[in-house]
Formats: sequence, structure tokens, C-alpha cells
Amino acid sequence: MRTTKRWKSCLLLIFAVCVIPLLSAKAWKGTITASSLNMRKSNSSESRVLKTLREGTAVEVLSSSGGWYKVKAGGTTGYVSKKYVKKASSSDSSSSGKSSSSSSSSSTCSVGDSGVAVKAVQKKLKSLGYYSGSVDGDYGAGTKKAVMAFQKANGLKQTGNVNSATLKKMNSAGSSSGKKSSSGSSSGSAGDPCSPGDSGAAVRAVQKKLKSLGFYTGDVDGDYGNGTKNAVKAFQRANGLTANGVANSKTIAKMNGSGAKKASSGGGGGGGTPTESLNWFKHPDRIPHHATFKVKDIRTGKIFTVKRWTGANHADCEPATRSDTAIMKSIYGHWSWKRRPILVKYNGRVYAASMNGMPHGTQTIKNNNFDGHFCIHFTGSKTHGSKKVDSQHQSCIKTALKHTW
Repeated sequence: MRTTKRWKSCLLLIFAVCVIPLLSAKAWKGTITASSLNMRKSNSSESRVLKTLREGTAVEVLSSSGGWYKVKAGGTTGYVSKKYVKKASSSDSSSSGKSSSSSSSSSTCSVGDSGVAVKAVQKKLKSLGYYSGSVDGDYGAGTKKAVMAFQKANGLKQTGNVNSATLKKMNSAGSSSGKKSSSGSSSGSAGDPCSPGDSGAAVRAVQKKLKSLGFYTGDVDGDYGNGTKNAVKAFQRANGLTANGVANSKTIAKMNGSGAKKASSGGGGGGGTPTESLNWFKHPDRIPHHATFKVKDIRTGKIFTVKRWTGANHADCEPATRSDTAIMKSIYGHWSWKRRPILVKYNGRVYAASMNGMPHGTQTIKNNNFDGHFCIHFTGSKTHGSKKVDSQHQSCIKTALKHTW
């Protein structure tokens, strides 16, 4: 009799400790915030990829384990990183992510975020004249600079993140505009002085002027990054000015003067090793499997080391170390499928190329903090999925050909 009672007590204890919490834990709805996110078979970055979820995909979150959620999406159940799953609100599900106005923002967001809230902020900042980049929903360096410029002009703490105070000021009638006068808007003249970290019309005017003089080959995007800074330095060196990379009043005056010297041919007055076009299918052995080489991002000037894993239609690569992964992530802000023009340096030669910044598929370097590999395309490369030449990659390669290491 005592044995029977003891067993009943044990069963009740097991039920209370194990079963009741499971019954009470409710699944909830979420959405994917990354441009692309791998769903894996188990809660490990080394586990097999079941499918790739795109930004905005609705998922049912079943349970939590460490840094992973067990989710169900489209009939498939697997594990995804918690960092890229946002709990869906009632407004999200009822409006399918559409904002009430194309020029107003309704949700707080910060660097690394992506989605409709970021797009709304970018639209608002663009309408106010602080943001000149693409309304792509990716909260990167350009968006952060625009937010900081808005915060500075409106007497707010310059965090670069859109908190409730910043959001309220953006949507108020009394927010200060970042739009400037038409001075400096002509492609033939530079207007107001500006410096690294600035953004807006003054920067665009300097970029246009430097481009017309042959010193700048990047995008006229109004963001004063490393590419613009290096172009200003090159102009200053060529024209006998202090090469500090700042477009100060003396530099602006020289740019607009009749005696301004133009850049020598070869990618913005740079020099260095000539940049070559590598025809991928004619010379696949130029960068063999398991080769280690350097990658230089055109727009930021940042350099990191890469190891080629495999790839037939293009090169499948991985950052060599954790520090290389950190540099690559700092280029993108957060992982993205966006194409970027790059230079590849291997065995003393420099090739024009294009990369995306999204970890996917197989990972062979286990301790580099990069969950998979990424793609590098060269002239004539094709994607593995469509087996077609990707026009965006090829466009980036053409841009890279204008630069030198």
C-alpha cells in the first residue's frame, strides 16, 4: 500500500515539474527581421540547414533554448537564431506591416534592425532632407548618420538610435529640416564645407565635384565615408593642400577654382597594383580551392582575410578568423544579401569582384563566428541556384574595376 502511494506521489511530482509547464507554455507568432535567415535541424550553427526564411516571414515560435527558437514556418519545423525573430503585434498581423503614412514613422528601431519600421524612418528622414540613401529597411551606417544629424539639429542626444523621443520629434510639426539651400547642388561646383561622418547635400556636392575631377568613383550618396575621405585626400595631395581628408573651406575653394588639378588616370588618382578583370570560367584556377586571400571593400576601404572553400559557378568563401568576421559585419552593419563592389588580392594580383554579406549553407571554419559561407563573384560568374549571371554582381564588378588597391 505504501509503495502504491509512493508511486502516486512520484507521478504527481513529475506531472507538476515537467508536464504542467509544457502545457502552460503557449506558442506565439513572430516575424523574421533579417534579410535571410537559415532554419536549422537542431539548435546548433553546425546543424543542417532545412530552409531559408526571408524578411517578414511569419513563424510560430514553439519553444526557446539558449540563443535559439524552435519555430514552425510553412509546414517545416526547425531552429533559428533568437536575434532575428520579432514578436508580432496585433497591428503587425492586421496591417501586414504597412505603415499608415509613407512619410511618418511609428516604431522605435536601432542599428542592426531591418524591416518596415526602419523603412518608415528612412522615408521620414529623406523627406526632411537628412537621408539620401536607399529606402531599403536596413538600419546601417548611412541611416545611423542621418538619425544622428537629425538628433543634433533638433537638440536631442546623438545616439544614432530612434528612441521614443526621437520618433516623437520626427513626427512633430516643429522638427528642424536638414534640407539646405541650392548652393552646392550643381554637379560642377562644391558648396558648404563638410567632413567625415557628415551626410546630406553638401557631401553630395563634394562627391559630384570630385567625380568630375576624376578623384571619386563611388556612389554620390551624400554619406561622407572612407571612400569620400580618401578621394578628398587624393585631391588635396594633387593640389598642394594638407591631406587631412576634410573638405574645409580652403579645399572647397580650390575645388571650385579654375586651376584645380584633375586626377591622373587609374581609379581616382590612386596608383598601386593594377586592377584586373578575372573571367571566372576561363581562369578558374587563378584563385584555387582553399586559397587564402585579402578582400578590400570599395566603399569603406576596410580589408579582411578570406578563405575560399569551394564553388563552381562562383567562389564560396568564409572569413578566416573571428576578427575577419567582425570586420566584414562592420562593413554591412548586419548580415545582408546586398551586393558590394570589392577588390580581391591574391598572389600579388588584384581582381575586381563583388560579394554578398549573408552567412548561408555549409560552414567549414568552425571558430570564426560566421554561420556558413558567403559568395564572391567575378566577371562572368553565375549563381548556384539559377545558374545565371547576376546583373547586380556584374554591376558591382564594373565599379570595382575603376579602383585600385
